Amino acid sequence: MTGYGSSMAFFCGAGLAVSRDLTGFEEGNEVNIHFERIGMIHTPYTSMSAPEQSQRDATGEFWISLKPEYAEGLDQLEKFRYVYLLYYLDQVRSAREMAVTPPWAGGIQVGLFASRSPNRPNPIGLSVVEIKEIDGRDIVTTGVDCFNGTPLLDIKPYIRTLDFKEDANDGWFNDLEDRSHLVDHLLGIAHEHER
Repeated sequence: MTGYGSSMAFFCGAGLAVSRDLTGFEEGNEVNIHFERIGMIHTPYTSMSAPEQSQRDATGEFWISLKPEYAEGLDQLEKFRYVYLLYYLDQVRSAREMAVTPPWAGGIQVGLFASRSPNRPNPIGLSVVEIKEIDGRDIVTTGVDCFNGTPLLDIKPYIRTLDFKEDANDGWFNDLEDRSHLVDHLLGIAHEHER
């Protein structure tokens, strides 16, 4: 690593040298990061109406329109069934608290980075959606859990061989008492409530 002030080198694996930055977080040493949108996400959702998670069978029309200069970047994307969408959550406030209580988690408090809260220091959204059709520079998809007009930052193909983790778990989500019922709500699955 270069350009990070003093660093310490150590060795791991097959003799590869890796450096860890020991400085860089001092006041006045901030890096200015700038993103430009590559397009826009279109959904039927307006302020406060988006679901907690993307729903494959969501009703309404969902599509992405890319700026003309990025259209060539869609070449071969139609060969993939799913894509990751990275987008800027322009209608949420930035996080100030590092402990959150997800509204659907029965009062459990967790660290912000152990949650899917949209209120983050860098409000970047991530969704996996299915491609239904690509028409020019428009991509028709399944449901996306963001507001209409959300700025799109990037598209990446979901590659099963690389992205599927067989030993993945659900972390603290497994500790919830009414886990299966909450999953139904989060995924928009129709179900009956006990009376």
